[in-house]
Amino acid sequence: MNVHFYKPGVRQNGGMDDQRHCRLRVHGDDLDLAGSPAALRALAATLRGAGPEVQIAIRNGAVVQQRAGGPLAISLRGAPTLHLSGGDEDLAAVWAALETVAAETEAGTVADPHRHVGSLVVTGERADPLADLSL
Repeated sequence: MNVHFYKPGVRQNGGMDDQRHCRLRVHGDDLDLAGSPAALRALAATLRGAGPEVQIAIRNGAVVQQRAGGPLAISLRGAPTLHLSGGDEDLAAVWAALETVAAETEAGTVADPHRHVGSLVVTGERADPLADLSL
């Protein structure tokens, strides 16, 4: 993994890894984190394996996770930055949602794969078969 320091004490993934294909949208009071199965799994793995604080680049912004005591807190900051904080047990709900939606999207058994974790909605995106064609 290509990692460099973004801010003191905060790691940022600077490579073109799968999680960069996730994107953040705002729908009213809900924040929607969407991506392909590979992107959602990569983001879940990176967040789960991170230290006390990490910043990960996504397609249109960043995801910041802070492991700290207390309940899960989800907020939108900056331009746009999804900020997650809480203890491991609470953050595990976000990681599990990313992994579950990835599996459901890949299996194709659920029409609109998504999971709610507080104000965060994790949404699976199926690949567009024409996306890789140069037309």
